[in-house]
Amino acid sequence: MKFASRTETGAVDWHVGTIVALTLGLLIVFVVGLLGSCSATRAYSRYQKRADANNQVKINHTKIRYFDQQKQIETRQAQIRVIHAVGIRKAQDEIQATLTPLYVQFEMVHALQDIANSGKNNSLVFVPTAPNGGLPIIPGITEKAAR
Repeated sequence: MKFASRTETGAVDWHVGTIVALTLGLLIVFVVGLLGSCSATRAYSRYQKRADANNQVKINHTKIRYFDQQKQIETRQAQIRVIHAVGIRKAQDEIQATLTPLYVQFEMVHALQDIANSGKNNSLVFVPTAPNGGLPIIPGITEKAAR
């Protein structure tokens, strides 16, 4: 049985049965491939959903560890702020116990001298002074010292 024969001009002449058989064969291969790809797509979809769920679980565990770490950091920072505040309070208590009005006036005069001697600040500073002694007036402290 011949599927094709050559004509007088040299062209190939296919028989109708061969063309129909090849067409049906290609159609069957296409349909089977289409059905196979549909079932493979469903299986892949199920697999992908499972993989996505597993990934989400891992992401949630990572987020939980991250927020636990953030909580520890915030707790440590709060402890540092408390220790800092206690240190400031102790320093203020020590200063309050040893601070005298004359020392405050001395520091004020020293600060004014620094302003006057600096080449950066060419300002004129007016300082009210007490009538007795010419020292700068510091509200609250000068009145106590005068008594």
